[in-house]
Amino acid sequence: MVPRSTLFKILSGCGIFLVLLSLPLGAQPAPPIAFASRTVLIGAEGTLTGTIKLINMGPGKMGWIQSWNNGGSVAWKTTVERAGNYQIASILESSGSGGDLRLVVDERTLHADCGDKGWKRVQFGAIHLASGPHTFTLSSDGAMPLAKFFSLELVRPQVEARLAAEGRRQMADTSWMTAATYGLMFHWTSQTLPRQGPPQSYCDAVRNFDVERFANTVERTGAGFVVFTTSHAGFYFPGPNRVIDSILPGRTCPRDLVGDLADALNSRKIRLELYFHPGHDDAPWWQRTHFDEPDKTAYFAQWRSIIAQVGRQYGKRLAGFWFDDAAFTYYPFNPSWQQMTAAARTGNPQRVIAYNSWILPKLNEFYDVFAGENSSWEPQYEGLDYLPIGGTGKYTGGPQQGLQAELTSIVEDDWGHFKRDAPIAPPRMTADDLMPKLKDALSRKMVPLIDVEVYQDGTISPQTLQLFQAIRAEIRPANPPRD
Repeated sequence: MVPRSTLFKILSGCGIFLVLLSLPLGAQPAPPIAFASRTVLIGAEGTLTGTIKLINMGPGKMGWIQSWNNGGSVAWKTTVERAGNYQIASILESSGSGGDLRLVVDERTLHADCGDKGWKRVQFGAIHLASGPHTFTLSSDGAMPLAKFFSLELVRPQVEARLAAEGRRQMADTSWMTAATYGLMFHWTSQTLPRQGPPQSYCDAVRNFDVERFANTVERTGAGFVVFTTSHAGFYFPGPNRVIDSILPGRTCPRDLVGDLADALNSRKIRLELYFHPGHDDAPWWQRTHFDEPDKTAYFAQWRSIIAQVGRQYGKRLAGFWFDDAAFTYYPFNPSWQQMTAAARTGNPQRVIAYNSWILPKLNEFYDVFAGENSSWEPQYEGLDYLPIGGTGKYTGGPQQGLQAELTSIVEDDWGHFKRDAPIAPPRMTADDLMPKLKDALSRKMVPLIDVEVYQDGTISPQTLQLFQAIRAEIRPANPPRD
């Protein structure tokens, strides 16, 4: 999850000037421009000049660059594998000032309008690139220099069309999500604390988790699905997983809490998804992942092995995966998204996939749900113009085109209960405050996913339960819960 202090920074700026030269400018080595796939050149890995600053998001994440001035630039030295026409796009944030973007390729110049406010993917058009070395230099000029820049993307139009077609063919059916009305997310992790007193060890807490009581509580809230966290700041899995054991023993548990949860929830017609975090804040785990190697091939192969094993264990009992930090840990390193999604669908070809892009545009063609992380409850970046009332729930255009809309937000103080000897804070909103937001989302078939703090014993705040019972009584009155 992106901290709220980061989420609500004002993002502004536009007007960029891109020069492609065949002379070296001293840029750091960048990935070669692939002929058969899309290639990302991340701004933070380029050579920076002027006042441009890198936003360091911590280990295992690649941030953006900002604080441009008219003399600043970012440069990459790379090689084009094979000559061809390549479409160039950029992920950046616009102030909505209508700035002009100029792309200069040798003596040719392309223009693009930066567009309205917000993070977006801006298209420069297609150019012909000869095989061999090239240096890309990006600079920003004008009255309002670019504020934030994340990446360049290069792909041949034929490849882009093929990826789009393959992505459409493999999309899972998300109609069950809209039928579920709303879901609950629980950050129940190795750092979750009890109401008072010392916490149990993680595997003791897994062993003692009362699944029937938890499932009954979820049923009383009216939620139609649950997203349950399997790893977060510390990389632990609440059940067996032989692949994780082979990487770092001691990070799994004998009791299969995931399987028990799936059975208990599914028996109540409540589906289970799993939240997965790469674990970059857990140094002993992260050192075993191969992520720090310059070539990320081994890292992504290991990732696919872990996820495929999870999918294999739970089959159709597991309805989805919610992958956090996809924009900052996966996207910058040119993974095979198609292979990642295939691994995530092991055991269930209709398993829904969300790669959390935070407020950035759609990252690739091989997933189903825009996660919509937004702790303000104000859908300021989802593009509601592309999500009409009475529509399908999938974006008809804009940065998230084709994805099922989801709005993931918190209802209390934090994403999880991490405060020692303290009660869960009361809900920040009353039912009267929350109801109009939920009803507007549901009118568009946007799926609300509401994060609820949970104690280590699996119980939630009575005040929060009362809030959801009031919501359920108004939104789903014909389907009363069992006592």
